[in-house]
Amino acid sequence: MLKFCGLLLLASCVLIVRGGVIDVEVPQEITEDLEDDSKNTSSVNPSEISESNSTLKLVHVLFRHGPRTPVSTYANDPYINETFEPYGWGALTNGAKVELYKIGKQLRQRYKDFLPPYYQPDMIRAQSSESSRTLMSLQMVLAGLFPPENTPMEWNLLLNWQPIPIVMEPEETDVRIRMKADCPRYDEAVQEVINLPEVRQLHAENSDLLQELTNLTGINVTHVHDVTSIFITLLSEQTYGLELPSWTKDYFPEKMLPLAAKSYVYDAYTTELRKLKGGFFVELLLKQMQDKISGKLKPNNRKMFLSCGHDWTITNVLSALDVWQAQMPRFSALIAFELHQKAETGEYFVEIFFQNDPEEEPQQVQIPGCEKQCPIEKLLELTKDIIPDAPYSELCKAKDTQEVSKISYNY
Repeated sequence: MLKFCGLLLLASCVLIVRGGVIDVEVPQEITEDLEDDSKNTSSVNPSEISESNSTLKLVHVLFRHGPRTPVSTYANDPYINETFEPYGWGALTNGAKVELYKIGKQLRQRYKDFLPPYYQPDMIRAQSSESSRTLMSLQMVLAGLFPPENTPMEWNLLLNWQPIPIVMEPEETDVRIRMKADCPRYDEAVQEVINLPEVRQLHAENSDLLQELTNLTGINVTHVHDVTSIFITLLSEQTYGLELPSWTKDYFPEKMLPLAAKSYVYDAYTTELRKLKGGFFVELLLKQMQDKISGKLKPNNRKMFLSCGHDWTITNVLSALDVWQAQMPRFSALIAFELHQKAETGEYFVEIFFQNDPEEEPQQVQIPGCEKQCPIEKLLELTKDIIPDAPYSELCKAKDTQEVSKISYNY
């Protein structure tokens, strides 16, 4: 008996309902062929995120959505009228779905001794930003993390998948994952950074490059955010399989990369900017850990939080913790925050792991001023300056009465 019946084999398959579950019987010769094929499938061999899983009490995994088609273009883009069928603009590709599903399987392997063997609603809370690509990305990771096959949650022997709820906050109020809620003071503060002497000098030193990109793309490229927008458009087109224009060979990715990465640096350049963006997520993260320690976390048997956001979500959170190395955030980049308790002393500590490429090993990161196994009390002390000390609406009030133009984030 097999759990899958392909379309080409459907005529030879027998569908049976047993105990409310759909089952399928396949002729022996077909079963043998498919079993031979399955033996040739390479297995996932992920690394362990932590070497001390026995001490693990809570984990929060934050990741970026997977590879997608472009969300924006430029005037001279030869693919400006491309429809990106069958996906459309700004949507996950099939390759992305495979990648994200594998990430879910990796998380299952890493936390196999911590998580229950099958999905239980109280054990995990999954949250996405208000975006189709993040919702789909989270669905794919959950599918790999909690396959229902051979568990009490199995409901259809033809389909090794189960529905798992995802919560989402509207963009206009989401200050932790989407991070696009209106904030006049943030717009002011970013403009202040752009006007700093060292930033103006960077733009001046790269004025020839900015002008060349202006001429080549047909849009006005004046600062690093413009470069980032073009960079990610080219990256998305390349990932989709399109041949890039010949001019890009002299600029993409090497020549554009340093400036493209700088935009994320400037978005969280000051303590105030880090508080306004990454600070609200870090505040929630630490509260979840404190509530777990005190027994106030509801439900009290919660083991994992799983959140899906964007490139700036990843960089703003890492910047708020002062552990980002200014590398370009990749699609599917992942951060794992683990709360552990020492068996000998009962003390709690936090470990953080960053994986910028799903094909590479996750790397443990160290918060400045703390050990890699950072005591929770020390972490609270080190992050106090970026934890919001007032409601978002208060912190976001503009200091200047004059309207400030917003930086366009077309990526």
